[in-house]
Amino acid sequence: MPTKTDSLRYDIRQLMKAGAFHEIVDRCHVELTLARREKRQSIEVIALLGLADAQCSLGHFDFARDYSSQALERADQIRSASLVVDALNLRARVAREGYFQTGEAFDDYRRAVDIAFEAGDMRRYAQALLGMGEIAASPADSSKQAWRVIDIARELNDEQLEARGILLLSNALIRKGDHNKASDGLLVALRKAQSANDRLLESVIIGQQGVILAQDVDTFDRGMEQQLIALEVSRGLEAIFHEFMRLYTLTMTMLAAQDLGEARAYLDQMLALAQDVEHGPYEMYTLGMLGQWQELRGKPELAISFYGRAVEKARAVGNPAYEARYLYALGAVHQSQWEFAAARSHFKAAKALYQALDDGRNATRVRATILYSYLLAVASRIMHVLGLGRRQD
Repeated sequence: MPTKTDSLRYDIRQLMKAGAFHEIVDRCHVELTLARREKRQSIEVIALLGLADAQCSLGHFDFARDYSSQALERADQIRSASLVVDALNLRARVAREGYFQTGEAFDDYRRAVDIAFEAGDMRRYAQALLGMGEIAASPADSSKQAWRVIDIARELNDEQLEARGILLLSNALIRKGDHNKASDGLLVALRKAQSANDRLLESVIIGQQGVILAQDVDTFDRGMEQQLIALEVSRGLEAIFHEFMRLYTLTMTMLAAQDLGEARAYLDQMLALAQDVEHGPYEMYTLGMLGQWQELRGKPELAISFYGRAVEKARAVGNPAYEARYLYALGAVHQSQWEFAAARSHFKAAKALYQALDDGRNATRVRATILYSYLLAVASRIMHVLGLGRRQD
């Protein structure tokens, strides 16, 4: 008997919650072959979406991007609003998790929001809002989207969606420094995730609880334990993005605790993971963090080396936003060494990229930094003339 669209969707959703990503790949390859042979277009799109979802979780981001783009093209052809929204949400997820391309992700989420709202599909509308909240620059914007998702999830009685909305809200509260409210929210989200039998989501929430616990010296060890549990779950499921981000939070926890040795150990694991899966964007991100680590060690020459490698990698993977970020970081290190000409060169390159990206906020910020650099250079020359400072360019 041919597979029905609803049953295939259901099976993929349940397997995703169980973290059975390889099983999804095997199942969807078969369904895709049969659907194309039998010209069952909706099944073809759902199978492509299943493949994209699972491959994204497994860290095969190039495959995931290709499958999600195929799914979107096919969904557009058959004029299925629901499948178009699913494909847009998934392609945005791949852009965000796999490539740190938040601009591309935002465009897809925005389009998905509009289509789902026009179609009156509130579940998909909430899923797109959730994605927008996850990439929002400010905690306030994340909180706004989170509450909208939570309200819709409660109306739909969708515990998994509600758990994700509460997790988004809690993460926004963590960013604001309101750890007590965030902790309360994570407890509720954990119960919802457990009720929905979403193993990966449960581990993510436990990891975030660990982040909060590690802020207090009395609960630091317990917080580290929870983060390590979440790391092991992600590794057991081969959930590459979640493994990478768990290593990131562990690194940041160690940096906050001023334990640079342990922080470096986790950074080395991040770099090894990026190189193991041969994924340039993850290597780029880790190189940038290694630059920051060297700055904290008081090693500006090594920081410059790592930031320079991060710039080259960002350029190689086609991510101008991160290229600008690391150029700015390079300029800041040079400026800290009173190397003002080199600093301004990097700042100006960063500004040009931000302008090309139509990112006025960051372009304005860098422009102010360039002006400040000129003022510092003048001040340093005056100090040198007076015999009060070191000679600079």
